[in-house]
Amino acid sequence: MSFNPNSFTTARSFHMPSIHQVEIINRLLPGWNRLMQPSPTKYNIHRRPLRPISMRPGIATAGWLLLAPPLAAAAFSSPALTRRVTSSQSNFFRPSPSSLPPTVSRAVSPLSIRLMSSTSPGGDLGSSLPLSSHPTKWSGILTNTNGDTAHPNTNPHANLFPPLSPSSHKGSHGRIAIWGGSEKYTGAPYYAAQSALHCGIDLATVFCAKEAAVPIKCYSPELMVQSAYSIDELDVLLEEETALLDELKRCQQSNDVTNEMNEMEILATMEKLENHSEEKQQLLVQSELLKKNDDKMEILVERLAKMKELEGELERLRERKDVFVTGIVETISSAFPALHALCIGPGLGRHPIVFLAVEKVIRKAIEVDLTLILDADALFMLSLEEYQSVLSELHNNPKCVMTPNVMEKRRLDNAAVKENGNVGERKHSNIVVQKGNADTISNMHHTMQCEEEGGLKRSGGIGDVLAGTISTFMAWNDILEKKKDNGNASVPPSVENQKQYQRVFASWAACCAVKRGTNLAFRKKKRAMSALDVIGEMGEVLASMEEELQSLELSHVGVESTEDATTFG
Repeated sequence: MSFNPNSFTTARSFHMPSIHQVEIINRLLPGWNRLMQPSPTKYNIHRRPLRPISMRPGIATAGWLLLAPPLAAAAFSSPALTRRVTSSQSNFFRPSPSSLPPTVSRAVSPLSIRLMSSTSPGGDLGSSLPLSSHPTKWSGILTNTNGDTAHPNTNPHANLFPPLSPSSHKGSHGRIAIWGGSEKYTGAPYYAAQSALHCGIDLATVFCAKEAAVPIKCYSPELMVQSAYSIDELDVLLEEETALLDELKRCQQSNDVTNEMNEMEILATMEKLENHSEEKQQLLVQSELLKKNDDKMEILVERLAKMKELEGELERLRERKDVFVTGIVETISSAFPALHALCIGPGLGRHPIVFLAVEKVIRKAIEVDLTLILDADALFMLSLEEYQSVLSELHNNPKCVMTPNVMEKRRLDNAAVKENGNVGERKHSNIVVQKGNADTISNMHHTMQCEEEGGLKRSGGIGDVLAGTISTFMAWNDILEKKKDNGNASVPPSVENQKQYQRVFASWAACCAVKRGTNLAFRKKKRAMSALDVIGEMGEVLASMEEELQSLELSHVGVESTEDATTFG
């Protein structure tokens, strides 16, 4: 009688298997399938290979339960497996990913680790980390794949927060700037800058439109607010330019019609004077046309003069516009030497002249190697066809972080398709934080996913809170990087790859912090939760995250001291 565990059914009622049982059974599948390989004449058993089971209930699951006790007994009889299970500090058994079939990873608990990209060669930190070394929740960084305490010196975790010390001065723990804020949107830049202050940044500056400066300054006395331009003045320039272009277009169209009529009359006159000499033809043609077209010629000359005048006015207007744009760029770029990060976009608006200034500021920031965080309207600008060149430069900038939502990501992908063809073939150095229920943080080599539990209410402004929090972590990353480099201009590829992973990790940690903050705020305020409530929780969230890392480092030092004492004894 053949026995096929995959199709076995029974009338008995079964309890769902625990995650321990599922992982243990899946761990033993390769050996079971090898046992099924001999001829059925020797082993009267159905030879179809067994598939890894999942936690979804079904007939196959019920059949597998009959195998659970003997398989579990066999598993725990192995000393190696017993050590792995008993030494686990988490609540589920984690087999080595290399020893499992590829499909087994789909049956792992939601708390398990999910690496979304292929690794690059070279043995560098981040690129060569095993699958389960990339956490999806903040608590996951405290243990490695075997449940043992993680080594802080072999991971970027220990270098996430710049240390506080009595010798610290104002600005030593981060100076950032937020460029955003318009007459309609004054809250967004405030949320971004205020969240950075609550996370622990020392100084936050807001560059904004004149119309938004006073409201933002009234929101918080801690923020430095500087108006870089007036939207009213820019609107006047834009309206004048639009009016001149429309009038110039009308003159051009009228001249085209007049020229077409004159060409027809010239051809008709030339046919009549075909038999005359060239000189006489020229005189007769001139006199003939002047008789018929005196009025038309005068109109044409007037229109040409008008067009020349309009073109002159347009040129002078554009010179004034360039002066405005240059002033905006100089106002913001003058702060670059004092900044660790610049965030552009929250509440920026979509004024075309402001976009011209944004493009120039981005290029200057790339030149001086300043960390950039681009959000909201800055991402909309980059999706426009006229700014594809600067988008290409940003794609090659590893110190640029973009934070698109679903719609913004779609626009950027469409722009990239126009630029480079198939979106799936793109390889970009910049970091993209795709916001969603689970945030995905990725660049060319590394991808992490944040599945930290957040609040159930999605209030307006939380995206701005995230932009400010990412700006904080990226500023800290810049501070720690410069301390490590110690002025060295060039670094080997392995070190550069490690830096890229640390930037991805810093962005991921920011996502974890904001989700933790929304969770705490929602527990307290429920439906009344707002972005301000989340900002109020960020100090506690960051303090707890830092304390957890410090306790991790202390526990590691304690383990090393114990080992040294044992060796000495």
